[in-house]
Amino acid sequence: MYMLLLSVLHVVLRVASGSHHETIETLMPNVLVLNVDLKDFIERDVDLSCGDAYQDPDITWMKSGRRVGVGNKITVKVEEMLAGNYSCHGRDGVYLNHTLVLVQDRQPHGGPRRILESHDKDKIEYIRCFARNYSGVFHCSWKKNVHWTSASVILVQAARFSGSNISCYVDGDGAGMICQDLDSCPFGEEVSRINLTVYFRKNYLLEEYTTTPFLIREIVRPDRVHSIEVNGDKFHWKAPMTWSSPCSYFPLLFQVKAVDCGESCDSDREVIMKAVTMNHTFDILSYEDRYRFCIQAKDELVDSPWSQWAYFELNEE
Repeated sequence: MYMLLLSVLHVVLRVASGSHHETIETLMPNVLVLNVDLKDFIERDVDLSCGDAYQDPDITWMKSGRRVGVGNKITVKVEEMLAGNYSCHGRDGVYLNHTLVLVQDRQPHGGPRRILESHDKDKIEYIRCFARNYSGVFHCSWKKNVHWTSASVILVQAARFSGSNISCYVDGDGAGMICQDLDSCPFGEEVSRINLTVYFRKNYLLEEYTTTPFLIREIVRPDRVHSIEVNGDKFHWKAPMTWSSPCSYFPLLFQVKAVDCGESCDSDREVIMKAVTMNHTFDILSYEDRYRFCIQAKDELVDSPWSQWAYFELNEE
């Protein structure tokens, strides 16, 4: 995993472009983004500067090993998605600075995305976040298009409207990230939502994905219930080890279910019984000797997702 700096504000420099509708943004230091509608975009001039610290008239600009200009400031032509990484060099080829130019497709009414696929076919949800508890840590995941698996995260911006210190670390496999609100208090009431935007890059194409602003309590989803034990027809279990404590302050609601052996806990077929309880024990009155006892948990006080099912297979001969 590697850390992405989140405290840098997104400085937007909108540059007038005559009759064109393209704009240029400074996404982060040394990174310019040319926003275009790729259906109509052909080419655009972009001004580059090596920096005020370098005034040598012999400055040379390079792109992909090819010389593209001379001087502290030059203008390059970007065609379609053929942007690039432009580096400036002093005498003897000494590296001085660089500017990465990316292209982002900004269609007027939105449009299909290339890099990520939606988690859900029924609604657009490119990034999905869950929290195991109220510690301020949450995990987000995404699904890359099979043809764009080499795309990578270039920047993450995460903050509450009221201002907060949120840091994020991209997972080693690039399929998600872990974030932590360093100012979070498990016992305090959230008054401000989290804004989250992730920028992905593939070659010189940039795509930006923003989640619907959320509160931790809206995405909290406990881990599986553990230590399921049975004594006769009485089942006993423990709250997930990762759940916030004390349990009296963070109560859990449990959904229990008994289905025929071999059936999935999600199945609505062959359901022997189904109930909801706040207790950590439950008696099943069943004449069946073989069945699967299923249980899942959620925060009892808020409307948030259920955990994944845990189960115990009862197989009495």
